[in-house]
Amino acid sequence: MLEAILLAFIQGITEWLPISSSGHLALIQQMLQFKSPVFFDVMLHLGTLIVILIVFREKIVKITKTVYLKNLATSEGKILKLVIVGNIPIGIAYILFGNDIKAMFSNAFAVAIAFLATGVVLFLTIRTRDGKDELTYMDSILIGIAQAFALIPGLSRSGLTIAIALLLGVKREQAAEFSFLLAIPAIIGAAIEESLTHKFTEIEILPILVGVMVAIAVGYVALKLLLRIVQRGKLYVFSVYCWLVGAVT
Repeated sequence: MLEAILLAFIQGITEWLPISSSGHLALIQQMLQFKSPVFFDVMLHLGTLIVILIVFREKIVKITKTVYLKNLATSEGKILKLVIVGNIPIGIAYILFGNDIKAMFSNAFAVAIAFLATGVVLFLTIRTRDGKDELTYMDSILIGIAQAFALIPGLSRSGLTIAIALLLGVKREQAAEFSFLLAIPAIIGAAIEESLTHKFTEIEILPILVGVMVAIAVGYVALKLLLRIVQRGKLYVFSVYCWLVGAVT
């Protein structure tokens, strides 16, 4: 039970703050010499998805209505198309390099370099200013490529995608919103992939339910905090943490 709560707490914080949940997971697995059950990982993915659905519920409802009414000419329709286009890079990357990426979870040096790289990208946002309200398809592809790179443990998905959006001149609020809308298909895909490629054994319902509840509660607070930090133009403050983790790994 305590192990489930610990993992869920770490997942809840690191999944949203730009400090790489996969990198922390890799380090914890190496230090404690254990791997969490696959079903637990899948449920944490779903908990992560629930947080996004709660925080961005208004935008998601509008997009859903757009699909239902088959009116993709609206601004919400364009966002949907941008999200679809933006997820193409991560799909291709996983198909081509999925096994290599999984091997990196046991490579502490690779994880350390990735943390250092995340810190550099975050620091580059120190001079960004609020810019354009709308994203282009090229913006979506470039942000999607950043998300694909974040498959590597130690590279933060939220950090890279928001940072690249800011560097492309996207307004802060739109950069953060698009980053997490972009994550929805990726999270669903990860949950499905783990469900189909692994067997579920020795499922203990109570620790899993408690873990998911902890991940949702902590994740909600962490995501709200990150959105406030991004809005204030302070994303770069997390660069120091990433550099420290990379240096001591």
